[in-house]
Amino acid sequence: MAYEISAVAAAMDRKVMQLEHITHNLANASTSGFKAEHLLALNTLQEESKAGDEAAPQNTLMVDFTRGTSHRTENPLDLYLQEDGFFVVQTKEGPAYTRKGDFTVNSLNQLATQAGDPVVGDGGPITLQNGKIHVAQNGSVFVDESQVGKLRIVDFANRQNLRKAGGGLYLDDGSAGVKKVDRPDISSGSIELSNVNVIKEMTEMIDIHRSFELYQKIIQTLTDQDKLSVSRVGRV
Repeated sequence: MAYEISAVAAAMDRKVMQLEHITHNLANASTSGFKAEHLLALNTLQEESKAGDEAAPQNTLMVDFTRGTSHRTENPLDLYLQEDGFFVVQTKEGPAYTRKGDFTVNSLNQLATQAGDPVVGDGGPITLQNGKIHVAQNGSVFVDESQVGKLRIVDFANRQNLRKAGGGLYLDDGSAGVKKVDRPDISSGSIELSNVNVIKEMTEMIDIHRSFELYQKIIQTLTDQDKLSVSRVGRV
């Protein structure tokens, strides 16, 4: 099957983009709450040629929202969602959602992300006064023996519609189908680790390098054929 150099070059560009996401995943393999991202595209020139010149393959960024394993820290402000769902965070852009539960207390004595954004409860931000802090399995927050709030936990019907906002946060433009989780299962004193599978990412990286080398050989072959054709025409 004949290929054009432009088609091979386009396939190489997509491999480079996939490699960038793999590199990003590996760089965040130790980032708590990080979700691996994968750029899906047609993997072979043959599949690409079937689509026709006018139907260029589309790249689709997919986020792997599967839960990462938990890591015990004994810090009462480190929270791990043992089931599906997201913590709700109040940001300048509006409500944001995260599974990165390494929380702290901001300057307003509110339960907050490491960036200082308040974590939202059923009644808004949760203020923590001096005392022993405890977060129950159902999300109720206590200081000493007094309940000061209850964490708002939500999930989405279409998680892939969430938009990444950095810092482990995601935004919803209204298309993700938010729904409240009535019975959350929260473990205090633990955080969620990254769900990046390092071995799988490394294997995919090797495959991409091999594909890239193959595409380079195809381009070299096509270039040599063009030179040969020009040479023959010149002799005629």
